[in-house]
Amino acid sequence: MVSPLAAATIQSTLLSIISNVLAQTIKAYTKSVPLVVDFNPIIQFAIFSIISTPLNFIWQKSLESWFPSKVTVPKEKATASSAPVKFSKTNALKKFMTDNAIGGPLNTLMFLATMGYLRGRYGGALVEYIKNEFMPMQVAGMKLWPAVSVLSFTLVPAERRVVFGSLVALGWNVYLGLVMGA
Repeated sequence: MVSPLAAATIQSTLLSIISNVLAQTIKAYTKSVPLVVDFNPIIQFAIFSIISTPLNFIWQKSLESWFPSKVTVPKEKATASSAPVKFSKTNALKKFMTDNAIGGPLNTLMFLATMGYLRGRYGGALVEYIKNEFMPMQVAGMKLWPAVSVLSFTLVPAERRVVFGSLVALGWNVYLGLVMGA
């Protein structure tokens, strides 16, 4: 049986490959040219998924450990109609703030560093590339990922969050593929 971490990594990598092929298809369609699949960006996006998914899986587990979605209701506050365990809005807010303040920027940095390196940027050229691309990509991400975090932390069970994020990332990766030159 495949571990949850391995399953998430495989799913994310497959979705990443699909998203890059979609980005290339869209690009060819909008330019009215025949589709010629370029395997370099497909491989680069797959490598990034193989690197980033385990880290994000561990990050999501850590967030849930630090700020559990379900908390036990103290006996003195429990009523006959209330469940002994309830959803914690406070912890969801803490997860949201931590994920957006730390997780989002680290993922952007990791993406740019990985893609820059895989595309031949090293040393000072890589640092310059990250400096130039970080804020625009972070701002673009802030238009999507905070909403995804709210949905994820309030409606998606903890064990399904990585898969949910991977599904949303399908669309995000199409966007990145188009921006990064699928």
